[in-house]
Amino acid sequence: MRGKCAELRWISQEPLLSCSWHHEGKHFITSHSDGSLCTWPLKLSPKPLVHGFPHAKTNKDGKIEACNAIQKVEVKTNRLGEQFTIFSGGLPTEKCSSKSHCITVLVQGKSTTVLEMEHPVIDFITICESPWSSDLQEPYAVAVLLQNDLVLIDLLTTGYPTFESPYSMDIHESPVTCCTYLADCPSDLVPAFYSVGRSASNRRSGYSEREWPINGGEWQPTSCSYSEIVLTGHQDGSIKFWDSSAGTLQVLYKLKTSKIFEKSRVRSMDVSDDDPLSISAIALCAESRKLCIATNSGHVALFKFKRAESTGDIAVLEIPISYENAVDNDGSPECEFIPKTLPKQTDSVECEKKYNGMLKVKSGPQRKPPGFQAQLVCITPWTHGTHPGQITALTINSSYGL
Repeated sequence: MRGKCAELRWISQEPLLSCSWHHEGKHFITSHSDGSLCTWPLKLSPKPLVHGFPHAKTNKDGKIEACNAIQKVEVKTNRLGEQFTIFSGGLPTEKCSSKSHCITVLVQGKSTTVLEMEHPVIDFITICESPWSSDLQEPYAVAVLLQNDLVLIDLLTTGYPTFESPYSMDIHESPVTCCTYLADCPSDLVPAFYSVGRSASNRRSGYSEREWPINGGEWQPTSCSYSEIVLTGHQDGSIKFWDSSAGTLQVLYKLKTSKIFEKSRVRSMDVSDDDPLSISAIALCAESRKLCIATNSGHVALFKFKRAESTGDIAVLEIPISYENAVDNDGSPECEFIPKTLPKQTDSVECEKKYNGMLKVKSGPQRKPPGFQAQLVCITPWTHGTHPGQITALTINSSYGL
């Protein structure tokens, strides 16, 4: 170090991307751009002790198939002497894109597990009991930073399940289409939303049963003396309820309005490519806990908050379109309703059938989980193959039942 001179040099045939030492300093492992891993001894050697492609197979011509680069590798050892080699990337180029979407956990002499991620992997770090690199690490989790998420993998449970995140903050899980803000809400509103949100998340399966492995830090004191709630409507028809009282956004509850509609078999023929389930307007009465939403297809749904699960029908009301005629000779506008018996051309009839079939409310008794339960859906039908127009404003008045 004083002379700033290298004592030993190991030369690889492929570009080097990352390196990880064995905790006892016996050897180190390198990852390369061709999808290979090399194990090098401490003594100067022209060739690595082990050179292999973890995910490559030999084709009919006897050649090894091309693989993506292994961006990062880490080597950890537990008390049983098992060596964990954890790396990102390295899959064959024919099976995946150049952006790594997977983490591989290779236990020496035992198993190789590939964990597919929803988003490209940016970086990862193995969480161990000991913070010292020269000590026996005993790895128990892997924290993976994705392009749009943070995922933690449980290394102590068979199958390596992920931990359920207690700090879900993906506002753009589906693009936000509208937003509303409520201040000075009733004190019991936030706990009510939180309780139904947690009960829904507790029913999820496939997550690790262990506790979230990362701790530390302190909650910021509440920035205001009253409750603040933010509601976000999304393109997939979902609505998220956020607690913004402490100066940060904490998700409380998620409502999926798509569950009250039948799955659409006919794609929208409108010039816009917006999802018909997309939320265009939200109105919430905090006192009566009634929620009113409007979708991009012109539907309006009324929900009522209930803590207990129930079963019942969803009322459907068809509202005819009203419009104003041009000003007549007397200068008085007239408001008329379009009757359903107007003559229609064959093409218009067929087109309207497709439009009306785009979103249909489920019929018969429906199971309604705790939270906001659908009570009424108002439908604005298509006429002559023309969209009734997007709803631009919405409000609710529980006192007058409007």
